[in-house]
Amino acid sequence: MNKVDTHALASAMGSIVRRERLKRRWTAERLAHECGHSDEIISKIERGLQGAKISVLFNILWALDCSEEIFLEIVRADAMLRQTTGSMERVA
Repeated sequence: MNKVDTHALASAMGSIVRRERLKRRWTAERLAHECGHSDEIISKIERGLQGAKISVLFNILWALDCSEEIFLEIVRADAMLRQTTGSMERVA
């Protein structure tokens, strides 16, 4: 199994969460309140400094009323990073 660059995945996930939050014109504080997590956690996730456990990610996406397509976008980012990592490992 290919290991994924967790920093790259956290960054991709954070960008998606931030984009979806901004689409709704919500502050990070409002998202934190709506999903039941601290604004510090939301900030770290959005900046790619921390990945989100699946339960936290679901809480965020649920609060933002995201479609399953947004979750699948994150899954595709993970798959692409794993594929890229696998390609790099074979070359090395």
